[in-house]
Amino acid sequence: MAAYLQWRRFVFFDKELVKEPLGNDGAAPGATPASGSAASKFLCLPPGITVCDSGRGSLVFGDMEGQIWFLPRSLQLTGFQAYKLRVTHLYQLKQHNILASVGEDEEGINPLVKIWNLEKRDGGNPLCTRIFPAIPGTEPTVVSCLTVHENLNFMAIGFTDGSVTLNKGDITRDRHSKTQILHKGNYPVTGLAFRQAGKTTHLFVVTTENVQSYIVSGKDYPRVELDTHGCGLRCSALSDPSQDLQFIVAGDECVYLYQPDERGPCFAFEGHKLIAHWFRGYLIIVSRDQKVSPKSEFTSRDSQSSDKQILNIYDLCNKFIAYSTVFEDVVDVLAE
Repeated sequence: MAAYLQWRRFVFFDKELVKEPLGNDGAAPGATPASGSAASKFLCLPPGITVCDSGRGSLVFGDMEGQIWFLPRSLQLTGFQAYKLRVTHLYQLKQHNILASVGEDEEGINPLVKIWNLEKRDGGNPLCTRIFPAIPGTEPTVVSCLTVHENLNFMAIGFTDGSVTLNKGDITRDRHSKTQILHKGNYPVTGLAFRQAGKTTHLFVVTTENVQSYIVSGKDYPRVELDTHGCGLRCSALSDPSQDLQFIVAGDECVYLYQPDERGPCFAFEGHKLIAHWFRGYLIIVSRDQKVSPKSEFTSRDSQSSDKQILNIYDLCNKFIAYSTVFEDVVDVLAE
C-alpha cells in the first residue's frame, strides 16, 4: 500500500478559466464597442446542468429543462430538446457518434432511455433511433448509473434498489435487442463498466457495499464477488491498457484496482472521495479532506478549510502526483 504523501509532486498541468471565443470581428459575443472589442468574457454553461460526459470531440451536458448541450473545441455551444422534463444520465460512446441518455418526459418515476444518432438529423435535431422504459419491470425505481459497450451490443443500467438490467443485442434498435435483469441486490448500484478481453466481455458492478464482475458474453452470466466494500456514485472508473484495463474503486480509505477475477493493488489516498476519473494514464480524484487543521496565521485558508475540494492527478505507473489544486465546488471532471 503506497501512501500518496510520500509520492513526488510535479506540475504537469495548467489551470485556467475558459473564455468565450472571439467573433469574426475580434469581439466577444455580445460585446459592445464601448466595452472593448477584444474583451473576452468567461464561458458560462447553461444553468441547471444535471449530468456531464464527453466523447467524439465534444463535452456533453444535460440539464433540468430536458435539453442536451454540446461544447466542441470551438467552444460554440449548441443544444436540442431531448426530454420534456429533465435529463438525468448521459453516455457518449468514444468510437461511434452515438449518445445514450436517460431522462423524464412526465412526472413520476418513469425514466426513459433514448438512443441518439448524432450523425443523422431529424428536423434539425439528432435522430432518436430508439426509446424504451428504463425501469426493470413494474416496480418504480430510480436510475443511478448507465454504461454502454463500444461494440453497441451491450448496455447496462444500474438502479438505487440494487438491480442492474442488461440490454443485449443492437442497442440502437428495438427488434434486435432484449433486456433482462442481470443483478439483484440490497444496496444501490453506484458504478458500471464493461471490459473486453479477446472474445470475453465482463461487466463490473459496484454498489455502496460490494464489487462484483459478470461474464455477459456467454450464457448464464457467471458472477464473481471481488470485494465486500464499494464506493459512492461517480467514484469508479475503468483504466486504460497502461493499467491493464483494471476497474478502479475509490473508497474513503483507499483506492482499489480490480481484475475481473481478483482484486489487484490498492493505494492509500485519504479523504472523502467525490469523483474518480481516468484520462490517458492518469487517475484523477476529487476529494474533500476529512482532516480539519487548527487555524493559524501561518496556514493558508485553502489548506485548513474542510469545505474545499481537492483535485489530484496521479500517475500510478511512476508513483507521482502530476498536479494538485483546490476548488470551491466541483460538479464533474471531463476530458476530451
